[in-house]
Amino acid sequence: MEVTARISQFVTETHFDRIPPQALDTAKIAVLDSLGVALAGSRETSAKICAEIVRQEGALQEAAAIGQGFKSSALQAAFANGTAVHALDYDYSISRGGQPAAAIVPAVFSLGESLRANGRQLLEAYVVGFEVTAKMAGSLADSSEDGWHAPGILGSFGASVACAKMLGLKAAQVQMALGIAVSMVGGVICNFGTMTKPLHAGLGARNGVLAAKLAQAGYTANAQALEAGMGFYDVFYRGLPINFEPVQELGASYDLLTHGIKIKPYPCDGLTHPAIDATLKMRAEHGLTAETVESIDVDVTPQTYSRVPFHIPETGVQGKFSMSYHLARAIIDGKITLDAFTDTAVRNQNVLDLTKKIGMRIAPDLKARDRGSRPCRVTVHLKDGQTYSCYGGHAKGSRELPLTSNELKAKFFECASRAIDKTAAERVYGSINCLETLEDIRPLCQILMG
Repeated sequence: MEVTARISQFVTETHFDRIPPQALDTAKIAVLDSLGVALAGSRETSAKICAEIVRQEGALQEAAAIGQGFKSSALQAAFANGTAVHALDYDYSISRGGQPAAAIVPAVFSLGESLRANGRQLLEAYVVGFEVTAKMAGSLADSSEDGWHAPGILGSFGASVACAKMLGLKAAQVQMALGIAVSMVGGVICNFGTMTKPLHAGLGARNGVLAAKLAQAGYTANAQALEAGMGFYDVFYRGLPINFEPVQELGASYDLLTHGIKIKPYPCDGLTHPAIDATLKMRAEHGLTAETVESIDVDVTPQTYSRVPFHIPETGVQGKFSMSYHLARAIIDGKITLDAFTDTAVRNQNVLDLTKKIGMRIAPDLKARDRGSRPCRVTVHLKDGQTYSCYGGHAKGSRELPLTSNELKAKFFECASRAIDKTAAERVYGSINCLETLEDIRPLCQILMG
Protein backbone atom coordinates (compact mmCIF):
# COMPACT_ATOMS: atom_id res chain seq x y z
CA MET A 1 0.00 0.00 0.00
CA GLU A 2 1.39 3.41 -0.96
CA VAL A 3 1.28 5.00 2.47
CA THR A 4 3.71 7.82 1.80
CA ALA A 5 1.85 8.85 -1.34
CA ARG A 6 -1.53 8.71 0.43
CA ILE A 7 -0.30 10.98 3.21
CA SER A 8 1.19 13.38 0.68
CA GLN A 9 -2.11 13.51 -1.20
CA PHE A 10 -3.97 14.36 2.00
CA VAL A 11 -1.49 17.11 2.86
CA THR A 12 -1.76 18.85 -0.49
CA GLU A 13 -5.53 18.46 -0.91
CA THR A 14 -6.56 19.63 2.57
CA HIS A 15 -7.62 23.26 2.80
CA PHE A 16 -8.89 25.34 5.69
CA ASP A 17 -12.42 25.71 4.31
CA ARG A 18 -12.83 21.92 4.06
CA ILE A 19 -11.84 21.20 7.66
CA PRO A 20 -14.88 20.54 9.89
CA PRO A 21 -15.51 23.51 12.21
CA GLN A 22 -15.55 21.28 15.29
CA ALA A 23 -12.12 19.93 14.34
CA LEU A 24 -10.85 23.51 14.18
CA ASP A 25 -12.33 24.20 17.61
CA THR A 26 -10.46 21.22 19.06
CA ALA A 27 -7.31 22.34 17.25
CA LYS A 28 -7.49 25.72 18.98
CA ILE A 29 -7.81 24.02 22.36
CA ALA A 30 -4.72 21.95 21.53
CA VAL A 31 -2.79 25.04 20.46
CA LEU A 32 -3.77 26.91 23.64
CA ASP A 33 -2.75 23.97 25.82
CA SER A 34 0.58 23.61 24.03
CA LEU A 35 1.44 27.29 24.34
CA GLY A 36 0.49 27.36 28.02
CA VAL A 37 2.64 24.38 28.96
CA ALA A 38 5.48 25.72 26.77
CA LEU A 39 5.46 28.98 28.72
CA ALA A 40 5.61 27.10 32.01
CA GLY A 41 8.06 24.57 30.59
CA SER A 42 10.41 27.36 29.50
CA ARG A 43 11.36 27.70 33.18
CA GLU A 44 12.49 24.09 33.47
CA THR A 45 16.20 23.28 33.42
CA SER A 46 15.85 21.04 30.36
CA ALA A 47 14.30 23.87 28.35
CA LYS A 48 16.73 26.48 29.66
CA ILE A 49 19.76 24.44 28.62
CA CYS A 50 18.43 23.92 25.10
CA ALA A 51 17.44 27.59 24.81
CA GLU A 52 20.86 28.76 25.98
CA ILE A 53 22.61 26.63 23.37
CA VAL A 54 20.32 28.14 20.74
CA ARG A 55 20.98 31.65 22.06
CA GLN A 56 24.76 31.18 21.94
CA GLU A 57 24.65 30.22 18.27
CA GLY A 58 23.29 33.65 17.36
CA ALA A 59 21.27 32.41 14.39
CA LEU A 60 19.02 34.55 12.20
CA GLN A 61 16.41 36.20 14.44
CA GLU A 62 13.14 35.19 12.77
CA ALA A 63 11.21 33.15 15.35
CA ALA A 64 10.54 33.50 19.07
CA ALA A 65 11.97 31.18 21.69
CA ILE A 66 8.86 30.91 23.85
CA GLY A 67 9.34 32.37 27.31
CA GLN A 68 13.06 32.95 26.74
CA GLY A 69 13.10 36.59 25.63
CA PHE A 70 15.00 36.18 22.36
CA LYS A 71 14.60 35.05 18.76
CA SER A 72 16.51 32.61 16.61
CA SER A 73 16.10 30.83 13.31
CA ALA A 74 12.91 28.87 12.72
CA LEU A 75 14.91 25.66 12.96
CA GLN A 76 16.51 26.45 16.29
CA ALA A 77 13.41 28.07 17.78
CA ALA A 78 11.44 24.91 16.97
CA PHE A 79 14.05 22.88 18.84
CA ALA A 80 13.90 25.10 21.93
CA ASN A 81 10.11 25.40 21.88
CA GLY A 82 9.54 21.70 21.34
CA THR A 83 11.62 20.88 24.38
CA ALA A 84 9.71 23.48 26.43
CA VAL A 85 6.32 22.06 25.38
CA HIS A 86 7.17 18.62 26.77
CA ALA A 87 9.43 19.70 29.66
CA LEU A 88 6.71 19.40 32.31
CA ASP A 89 4.96 16.36 30.80
CA TYR A 90 1.85 18.51 30.99
CA ASP A 91 1.02 18.67 27.26
CA TYR A 92 -2.07 17.02 25.82
CA SER A 93 -2.17 13.44 24.62
CA ILE A 94 -4.25 11.59 22.02
CA SER A 95 -6.39 8.49 22.30
CA ARG A 96 -3.58 6.21 21.18
CA GLY A 97 0.16 6.70 21.33
CA GLY A 98 0.55 9.07 24.26
CA GLN A 99 1.81 12.53 23.29
CA PRO A 100 3.06 12.09 19.70
CA ALA A 101 1.71 15.47 18.59
CA ALA A 102 3.89 17.47 21.01
CA ALA A 103 6.23 18.60 18.23
CA ILE A 104 3.61 20.07 15.89
CA VAL A 105 2.70 23.38 17.57
CA PRO A 106 6.36 24.35 18.20
CA ALA A 107 7.21 23.56 14.59
CA VAL A 108 4.33 25.45 12.95
CA PHE A 109 4.64 28.50 15.20
CA SER A 110 8.39 28.79 14.64
CA LEU A 111 8.21 28.30 10.88
CA GLY A 112 4.98 30.26 10.61
CA GLU A 113 6.45 33.31 12.32
CA SER A 114 9.43 33.29 9.95
CA LEU A 115 7.00 33.14 6.99
CA ARG A 116 4.66 35.83 8.38
CA ALA A 117 1.85 33.28 8.28
CA ASN A 118 -1.71 34.11 9.25
CA GLY A 119 -3.91 32.25 11.72
CA ARG A 120 -5.76 30.25 9.08
CA GLN A 121 -2.51 28.96 7.61
CA LEU A 122 -1.28 27.97 11.05
CA LEU A 123 -4.48 26.10 11.93
CA GLU A 124 -4.56 24.41 8.54
CA ALA A 125 -0.98 23.20 8.97
CA TYR A 126 -1.61 22.06 12.53
CA VAL A 127 -4.69 20.01 11.56
CA VAL A 128 -2.77 18.33 8.74
CA GLY A 129 0.07 17.46 11.10
CA PHE A 130 -2.22 16.22 13.83
CA GLU A 131 -4.30 14.01 11.56
CA VAL A 132 -1.25 12.37 10.00
CA THR A 133 0.22 11.77 13.44
CA ALA A 134 -3.01 10.32 14.82
CA LYS A 135 -3.63 8.06 11.81
CA MET A 136 -0.07 6.74 11.94
CA ALA A 137 -0.51 6.08 15.66
CA GLY A 138 -3.67 4.17 14.74
CA SER A 139 -1.68 2.04 12.30
CA LEU A 140 0.49 0.91 15.21
CA ALA A 141 -2.29 -0.27 17.50
CA ASP A 142 -0.29 -3.22 18.86
CA SER A 143 3.01 -1.40 19.40
CA SER A 144 2.59 -0.30 23.02
CA GLU A 145 5.65 -2.26 24.14
CA ASP A 146 8.00 -1.37 21.28
CA GLY A 147 10.18 0.99 23.34
CA TRP A 148 10.05 3.98 20.99
CA HIS A 149 8.86 7.35 22.32
CA ALA A 150 6.18 8.80 20.06
CA PRO A 151 7.04 12.57 20.07
CA GLY A 152 10.45 11.89 18.51
CA ILE A 153 9.09 9.27 16.12
CA LEU A 154 5.55 10.04 14.97
CA GLY A 155 5.94 13.67 16.07
CA SER A 156 8.69 14.15 13.51
CA PHE A 157 6.34 13.02 10.74
CA GLY A 158 3.47 15.19 11.97
CA ALA A 159 5.73 18.23 12.22
CA SER A 160 7.22 17.51 8.79
CA VAL A 161 3.90 17.42 6.95
CA ALA A 162 2.61 20.42 8.92
CA CYS A 163 5.66 22.42 7.86
CA ALA A 164 5.37 21.10 4.32
CA LYS A 165 1.79 22.40 4.24
CA MET A 166 2.89 25.76 5.55
CA LEU A 167 5.57 25.98 2.85
CA GLY A 168 3.05 25.02 0.15
CA LEU A 169 5.00 21.97 -1.03
CA LYS A 170 3.70 19.80 -3.84
CA ALA A 171 2.81 16.15 -3.28
CA ALA A 172 6.13 14.84 -4.58
CA GLN A 173 7.98 17.23 -2.26
CA VAL A 174 5.89 16.10 0.71
CA GLN A 175 6.94 12.53 -0.07
CA MET A 176 10.55 13.67 0.01
CA ALA A 177 10.00 15.43 3.36
CA LEU A 178 8.59 12.22 4.83
CA GLY A 179 11.45 10.19 3.41
CA ILE A 180 13.98 12.60 4.89
CA ALA A 181 12.23 12.48 8.24
CA VAL A 182 12.40 8.69 8.32
CA SER A 183 16.17 9.01 8.68
CA MET A 184 15.84 11.57 11.48
CA VAL A 185 13.36 10.03 13.89
CA GLY A 186 14.34 8.61 17.28
CA GLY A 187 13.77 8.53 21.02
CA VAL A 188 13.65 5.61 23.46
CA ILE A 189 11.56 5.08 26.56
CA CYS A 190 14.49 4.22 28.82
CA ASN A 191 15.09 7.99 29.03
CA PHE A 192 11.80 8.63 30.84
CA GLY A 193 12.46 10.45 34.09
CA THR A 194 15.37 12.42 32.62
CA MET A 195 15.76 15.65 30.64
CA THR A 196 16.09 13.64 27.46
CA LYS A 197 12.38 12.76 27.39
CA PRO A 198 11.33 16.35 26.49
CA LEU A 199 14.34 16.55 24.18
CA HIS A 200 12.55 14.04 21.96
CA ALA A 201 9.80 16.61 21.29
CA GLY A 202 12.39 19.32 20.65
CA LEU A 203 14.14 17.14 18.12
CA GLY A 204 10.80 16.18 16.56
CA ALA A 205 9.90 19.84 16.02
CA ARG A 206 13.31 20.63 14.59
CA ASN A 207 13.15 17.57 12.35
CA GLY A 208 9.84 18.78 10.95
CA VAL A 209 11.15 22.21 9.98
CA LEU A 210 14.39 20.82 8.59
CA ALA A 211 12.80 17.99 6.56
CA ALA A 212 10.28 20.35 4.96
CA LYS A 213 12.93 22.95 4.13
CA LEU A 214 15.23 20.33 2.64
CA ALA A 215 12.41 18.98 0.49
CA GLN A 216 11.55 22.50 -0.65
CA ALA A 217 15.17 22.99 -1.73
CA GLY A 218 15.13 19.81 -3.84
CA TYR A 219 16.65 17.32 -1.41
CA THR A 220 15.75 13.74 -2.28
CA ALA A 221 14.71 10.64 -0.38
CA ASN A 222 12.92 7.38 -1.04
CA ALA A 223 9.39 8.29 -2.15
CA GLN A 224 8.04 5.22 -0.33
CA ALA A 225 10.21 5.49 2.76
CA LEU A 226 7.39 4.73 5.19
CA GLU A 227 6.22 1.45 3.67
CA ALA A 228 9.30 0.31 1.70
CA GLY A 229 11.38 -2.70 2.62
CA MET A 230 13.97 -1.50 5.15
CA GLY A 231 11.80 1.60 5.50
CA PHE A 232 10.11 3.04 8.58
CA TYR A 233 7.51 0.38 9.37
CA ASP A 234 9.81 -2.49 8.41
CA VAL A 235 12.76 -1.31 10.51
CA PHE A 236 11.10 0.30 13.54
CA TYR A 237 8.20 -2.16 13.92
CA ARG A 238 9.47 -5.35 12.33
CA GLY A 239 7.33 -8.35 13.17
CA LEU A 240 4.42 -6.31 14.49
CA PRO A 241 1.04 -6.23 12.71
CA ILE A 242 0.52 -2.95 10.88
CA ASN A 243 -2.97 -1.70 10.03
CA PHE A 244 -2.85 0.79 7.17
CA GLU A 245 -6.60 1.43 7.14
CA PRO A 246 -6.42 4.53 9.38
CA VAL A 247 -3.98 6.15 6.96
CA GLN A 248 -6.30 5.44 4.06
CA GLU A 249 -9.06 7.28 5.96
CA LEU A 250 -7.15 10.56 5.93
CA GLY A 251 -9.55 13.30 4.89
CA ALA A 252 -12.59 11.03 5.15
CA SER A 253 -12.53 11.10 8.95
CA TYR A 254 -10.85 13.45 11.40
CA ASP A 255 -9.40 12.15 14.66
CA LEU A 256 -9.85 15.65 16.09
CA LEU A 257 -13.58 14.90 15.78
CA THR A 258 -13.89 11.17 16.39
CA HIS A 259 -11.41 10.78 19.25
CA GLY A 260 -10.36 14.30 20.21
CA ILE A 261 -7.53 15.05 22.62
CA LYS A 262 -6.85 14.53 26.31
CA ILE A 263 -5.95 17.65 28.24
CA LYS A 264 -3.89 16.74 31.26
CA PRO A 265 -5.13 18.04 34.62
CA TYR A 266 -1.94 16.84 36.35
CA PRO A 267 1.66 17.66 35.26
CA CYS A 268 2.99 14.10 35.21
CA ASP A 269 2.93 10.85 33.24
CA GLY A 270 -0.57 10.34 31.85
CA LEU A 271 -0.51 6.59 32.51
CA THR A 272 -0.86 7.34 36.23
CA HIS A 273 -3.82 9.71 35.85
CA PRO A 274 -6.63 7.13 36.17
CA ALA A 275 -5.05 5.95 39.43
CA ILE A 276 -4.76 9.55 40.65
CA ASP A 277 -8.44 10.10 39.82
CA ALA A 278 -9.40 6.92 41.70
CA THR A 279 -7.33 7.91 44.73
CA LEU A 280 -8.76 11.42 44.87
CA LYS A 281 -12.27 9.95 44.61
CA MET A 282 -11.68 7.60 47.56
CA ARG A 283 -10.02 10.40 49.54
CA ALA A 284 -13.13 12.55 49.14
CA GLU A 285 -15.57 9.72 49.86
CA HIS A 286 -13.80 8.10 52.82
CA GLY A 287 -11.68 10.88 54.30
CA LEU A 288 -8.36 9.16 53.59
CA THR A 289 -5.29 10.66 55.25
CA ALA A 290 -1.65 9.65 55.44
CA GLU A 291 -2.13 8.78 59.09
CA THR A 292 -4.99 6.31 58.45
CA VAL A 293 -3.37 4.44 55.53
CA GLU A 294 -1.61 1.13 56.19
CA SER A 295 -0.76 0.38 52.55
CA ILE A 296 -1.95 0.91 48.98
CA ASP A 297 -1.83 -1.59 46.10
CA VAL A 298 -2.03 -0.33 42.52
CA ASP A 299 -2.85 -2.91 39.85
CA VAL A 300 -1.85 -1.84 36.33
CA THR A 301 -1.22 -3.13 32.82
CA PRO A 302 2.28 -4.11 31.63
CA GLN A 303 2.51 -0.88 29.59
CA THR A 304 1.92 1.31 32.64
CA TYR A 305 4.26 -0.76 34.79
CA SER A 306 7.14 -0.50 32.31
CA ARG A 307 6.77 3.23 31.65
CA VAL A 308 6.40 4.46 35.23
CA PRO A 309 9.70 3.09 36.57
CA PHE A 310 10.44 5.00 39.77
CA HIS A 311 9.19 3.92 43.20
CA ILE A 312 11.01 6.43 45.41
CA PRO A 313 11.96 9.40 43.21
CA GLU A 314 15.23 11.21 43.87
CA THR A 315 14.57 14.23 41.66
CA GLY A 316 11.59 16.27 40.55
CA VAL A 317 11.87 14.85 37.04
CA GLN A 318 11.82 11.28 38.36
CA GLY A 319 8.81 12.25 40.45
CA LYS A 320 6.80 12.70 37.27
CA PHE A 321 7.20 8.96 36.62
CA SER A 322 6.50 7.57 40.09
CA MET A 323 3.05 6.09 40.67
CA SER A 324 3.64 5.82 44.42
CA TYR A 325 4.69 9.46 44.69
CA HIS A 326 1.67 10.66 42.70
CA LEU A 327 -0.78 8.80 44.91
CA ALA A 328 0.97 9.91 48.09
CA ARG A 329 0.66 13.51 46.96
CA ALA A 330 -2.98 12.95 46.03
CA ILE A 331 -3.79 11.73 49.54
CA ILE A 332 -1.75 14.35 51.41
CA ASP A 333 -2.46 17.40 49.22
CA GLY A 334 -5.76 16.46 47.62
CA LYS A 335 -4.36 17.61 44.28
CA ILE A 336 -1.33 17.32 42.00
CA THR A 337 0.29 20.64 41.10
CA LEU A 338 3.34 21.95 39.28
CA ASP A 339 5.01 22.64 42.61
CA ALA A 340 4.91 18.95 43.51
CA PHE A 341 7.69 18.18 41.04
CA THR A 342 10.71 20.06 42.31
CA ASP A 343 13.77 18.36 43.77
CA THR A 344 12.81 19.78 47.16
CA ALA A 345 9.18 18.63 46.96
CA VAL A 346 10.02 14.98 46.27
CA ARG A 347 12.19 14.90 49.40
CA ASN A 348 9.34 15.91 51.72
CA GLN A 349 9.57 13.38 54.54
CA ASN A 350 5.83 13.03 55.17
CA VAL A 351 5.25 12.32 51.48
CA LEU A 352 8.18 9.90 51.34
CA ASP A 353 6.86 7.96 54.34
CA LEU A 354 3.54 7.42 52.58
CA THR A 355 5.21 6.76 49.21
CA LYS A 356 7.01 3.77 50.73
CA LYS A 357 3.64 2.22 51.63
CA ILE A 358 2.40 2.24 48.02
CA GLY A 359 3.22 -0.59 45.63
CA MET A 360 2.50 -1.13 41.93
CA ARG A 361 2.06 -4.53 40.31
CA ILE A 362 0.95 -6.02 36.98
CA ALA A 363 -2.58 -7.41 36.94
CA PRO A 364 -3.19 -9.80 33.99
CA ASP A 365 -6.96 -9.37 34.31
CA LEU A 366 -6.84 -5.66 33.48
CA LYS A 367 -7.62 -5.03 29.83
CA ALA A 368 -8.44 -1.79 28.05
CA ARG A 369 -12.19 -1.72 27.52
CA ASP A 370 -11.95 0.64 24.57
CA ARG A 371 -9.57 2.94 22.76
CA GLY A 372 -7.93 5.41 25.10
CA SER A 373 -8.73 3.52 28.29
CA ARG A 374 -5.86 3.04 30.74
CA PRO A 375 -7.19 0.50 33.22
CA CYS A 376 -5.98 0.33 36.80
CA ARG A 377 -7.28 -0.65 40.22
CA VAL A 378 -6.33 1.14 43.43
CA THR A 379 -6.87 -0.70 46.72
CA VAL A 380 -6.37 1.16 49.99
CA HIS A 381 -5.83 -0.76 53.23
CA LEU A 382 -6.45 1.27 56.37
CA LYS A 383 -4.90 0.74 59.79
CA ASP A 384 -8.34 0.02 61.28
CA GLY A 385 -8.77 -2.97 58.97
CA GLN A 386 -11.07 -1.37 56.41
CA THR A 387 -10.32 -1.74 52.69
CA TYR A 388 -11.50 0.40 49.81
CA SER A 389 -10.99 -0.26 46.11
CA CYS A 390 -11.66 1.82 43.01
CA TYR A 391 -11.29 1.05 39.29
CA GLY A 392 -9.84 3.62 36.92
CA GLY A 393 -10.26 3.59 33.14
CA HIS A 394 -10.53 6.85 31.25
CA ALA A 395 -8.71 9.72 32.91
CA LYS A 396 -10.10 13.14 33.70
CA GLY A 397 -9.41 15.38 30.72
CA SER A 398 -10.24 12.69 28.17
CA ARG A 399 -13.12 12.83 25.70
CA GLU A 400 -15.15 10.70 28.10
CA LEU A 401 -14.42 12.95 31.11
CA PRO A 402 -13.55 16.33 29.61
CA LEU A 403 -12.30 19.34 31.52
CA THR A 404 -14.72 22.25 31.65
CA SER A 405 -13.99 25.48 29.79
CA ASN A 406 -13.17 27.09 33.14
CA GLU A 407 -10.72 24.30 33.99
CA LEU A 408 -9.03 24.66 30.59
CA LYS A 409 -8.73 28.40 31.09
CA ALA A 410 -7.42 28.01 34.63
CA LYS A 411 -4.73 25.59 33.47
CA PHE A 412 -3.58 27.98 30.75
CA PHE A 413 -3.33 30.98 33.06
CA GLU A 414 -1.57 28.97 35.78
CA CYS A 415 1.03 27.83 33.26
CA ALA A 416 1.40 31.17 31.50
CA SER A 417 1.95 33.01 34.79
CA ARG A 418 5.29 31.23 35.13
CA ALA A 419 6.73 33.20 32.21
CA ILE A 420 4.55 36.21 31.32
CA ASP A 421 2.33 38.65 33.21
CA LYS A 422 -1.47 38.48 33.39
CA THR A 423 -2.06 41.12 30.72
CA ALA A 424 0.17 39.29 28.26
CA ALA A 425 -1.50 35.98 29.10
CA GLU A 426 -4.93 37.47 28.47
CA ARG A 427 -3.78 38.73 25.06
CA VAL A 428 -2.49 35.26 24.15
CA TYR A 429 -5.72 33.65 25.35
CA GLY A 430 -7.83 36.06 23.32
CA SER A 431 -5.69 35.62 20.22
CA ILE A 432 -5.97 31.83 20.25
CA ASN A 433 -9.73 31.95 20.68
CA CYS A 434 -9.96 33.87 17.41
CA LEU A 435 -6.81 32.45 15.81
CA GLU A 436 -8.41 32.05 12.38
CA THR A 437 -8.92 35.83 12.17
CA LEU A 438 -5.28 36.80 12.77
CA GLU A 439 -3.74 38.28 9.64
CA ASP A 440 -0.22 37.84 10.99
CA ILE A 441 0.87 35.61 13.90
CA ARG A 442 4.04 37.63 14.59
CA PRO A 443 2.50 39.95 17.22
CA LEU A 444 1.27 36.87 19.09
CA CYS A 445 4.71 35.30 18.90
CA GLN A 446 6.26 38.49 20.21
CA ILE A 447 4.12 38.18 23.37
CA LEU A 448 4.98 34.50 23.71
CA MET A 449 8.69 35.32 23.61
CA GLY A 450 8.32 37.00 27.01
